[in-house]
Amino acid sequence: MKNSLSVFPRTVTAVAYLAIVLTLATPATCVERHTLPGHVPEAVARLNLQPLGRLPTTNRLHLAIGLPLRNTNELSRLLQDVYDPASPQFRHYLTPEQFTERFGPMKQEYEAVRQFAEAHGLEIVQQHGSRVVLSVAGQVADIERAFHVRLCTYAHPKEARQFYAPDVEPSVEASLPVLDMTGLDNYAIPHPLYHLNPHPGRGYPGAGSGPDGLYMGRDFRNAYVPGVTLTGTGQNVGLVAFAGYPASDVATYENLAGLPHVPVQLILLDGFNGVPVFDGTGAGEVTLDIVMALSMAPGLAGIVVFDAGHTGLWNDVLAAMAANPQIKQLSSSWGGVPQCHKRPPLSTDSAARTILLCSLGR
Repeated sequence: MKNSLSVFPRTVTAVAYLAIVLTLATPATCVERHTLPGHVPEAVARLNLQPLGRLPTTNRLHLAIGLPLRNTNELSRLLQDVYDPASPQFRHYLTPEQFTERFGPMKQEYEAVRQFAEAHGLEIVQQHGSRVVLSVAGQVADIERAFHVRLCTYAHPKEARQFYAPDVEPSVEASLPVLDMTGLDNYAIPHPLYHLNPHPGRGYPGAGSGPDGLYMGRDFRNAYVPGVTLTGTGQNVGLVAFAGYPASDVATYENLAGLPHVPVQLILLDGFNGVPVFDGTGAGEVTLDIVMALSMAPGLAGIVVFDAGHTGLWNDVLAAMAANPQIKQLSSSWGGVPQCHKRPPLSTDSAARTILLCSLGR
């Protein structure tokens, strides 16, 4: 009896050990994942930038998730034909609805991405009719879990600020139709393309119709389109914007230049409140874009400003523009396109696809 009792614990131990070994040796069910390249800023690897810390997990970010188009070879041919004077398709543009039907992601694909986002705690901010972009928002912790990344902060190598970016390329389940996304980093942020004169007063022409001979209003038409009688009557212009602007400045300009009042509609995106901040991030750019449009086309029916604020996302702005086919002229004077929008091939890039949607729907 003594021997049998002494053997029993060892038997149990051996069985337990064998169970552990077998458990560890049995491969777990793995879900294949698809890596989305181009989301870690190139400078991080090239300059061997080291993280300064982690982005607070409670921070709230906006993301624009891009889906792949269908029939991309057919789309490439259409793009060539629609601008080829010798082609029967020359200037036979598609409406946004036609574009979506022929080239946009399928409804079930868009729904799968929407369900994925909600299942990971992300808020659906905007569903776009083109189904090319899904706009979402959520806390950093939920975003990190959804895309298997850690969002770290780094010292910007060219600007006096910190930026955040994922430590690795994001990934999703291989079956999920996601091509790319914007908002995972802010290495490149939208910035105005105007340049302030470092030597004010030098080379001052004094030949304009404005105060002290400044060029304004109809002076620009006289310089760029002399003798042209078209004024854009009845048309609308859409402007990209990443900063607020004081509406009173536009009204003052119209009065000073003797221009007719043109209604300006402001469409706010990515949670931006529209309040202008005069810190060099672009309030002046938005005003300049508006007054230049109404100076060149004083007969406009309206100007629509698609404004996502300083931290806004290009894809959200462009997708909103594409959803307004009544606007025939679209304009942007902003730089700072994220890295994932620059990788080839252009025809499969999310930002380029959205721009194509805009142009084909006109």
